[in-house]
Amino acid sequence: MKDTYSKWILTTLLMALILPGVIAGINYFMDPLWCFSISHRYNQKQDDFNERQQKTNRVTFRPFDYQGIIIGTSTATTMSQKSFRGARFYNYAINGLALADYRHYVAYAREQNGRGFTHLIIGLDFISSAKRFPSNGMDPEKIFKETNNPLYRLKTLISIDTLMLSRRNFMNYLYGRRIHYDRENIKYTDTISPEFQEQNMKHLLAHFEKSNQEYSFNNFIYNEGYRKLLQELRDDNAGSDIRPFTTPVVMEFMRLMVKNGLLDEYLRWIRDIVDVFGVCYHFMYPNAVTENYREYFNDPNHYYPVVSDMMVDYMFNGKPPALGDFGMRIDRNNLEERLALLERLMKRAAGER
Repeated sequence: MKDTYSKWILTTLLMALILPGVIAGINYFMDPLWCFSISHRYNQKQDDFNERQQKTNRVTFRPFDYQGIIIGTSTATTMSQKSFRGARFYNYAINGLALADYRHYVAYAREQNGRGFTHLIIGLDFISSAKRFPSNGMDPEKIFKETNNPLYRLKTLISIDTLMLSRRNFMNYLYGRRIHYDRENIKYTDTISPEFQEQNMKHLLAHFEKSNQEYSFNNFIYNEGYRKLLQELRDDNAGSDIRPFTTPVVMEFMRLMVKNGLLDEYLRWIRDIVDVFGVCYHFMYPNAVTENYREYFNDPNHYYPVVSDMMVDYMFNGKPPALGDFGMRIDRNNLEERLALLERLMKRAAGER
């Protein structure tokens, strides 16, 4: 009886050690939370389940030495770090990020970088200029505090939740995933079928126009504090070459904006950007890209990586506007002229005079 009891205790102890060890080994090997540097063919299709945590982990636990940083919402996440010529960039754009949180993530990255960034690329969406645009996720300071907990990586290694994410990424390796990150923080978005694309357009355009969300066109109120948020971001990064850009949307999105009386808010948004930064690289207007959603968009306000490459070429790499008219540089000298042109283009798109 005593020997049996001793064997049971020994077996239990071994299992208590072996099982967490196996879980930790799998989680380290797949690394879905981006806490380590391990890279191999099985973990090249990373699920973007929590970009706030994943990208912050990478900033914290990987060598971080960059000349430039990209900040924005999901619409800027497809901007490849490798598209910028002559400078190393980190893409810190995050799904659902509110403008008020931009400065916190840039400041954290600057701290990890050990110096200010030479270049700051800022993605700005029209809908995020709404007065009560929601921020999906936690307070950034809580993210930073949790990440820097001395036990954080150990806890994630032995976590069953992390194990489920590791399994998901292995399934991505086996069966593929339409939207995923590789181990270098590059986001890939495969094209979708015309049927799925039409479904996306119909459903999401109706959502933007008539939903109960504060940013929907029937509820939209421009954020009176928007300019102040831009100024704070500018002042925090006074030593950087700051290049704000507006994210393109499909023509029907803009038509519905004008139809619902938001043209003045749209023009005010551009004016605020230029007044604060002195320049705006503008892409949200009728042009060869926004008029051809079948080739360039998978939903009304999310475009394929090829569009991001064209935007980088124009606003950073010194190339002329893609396709002849995709890209408009607005500064204080041409602001009034450009706003008048944009007003005409937007009214024409909406069938107004």
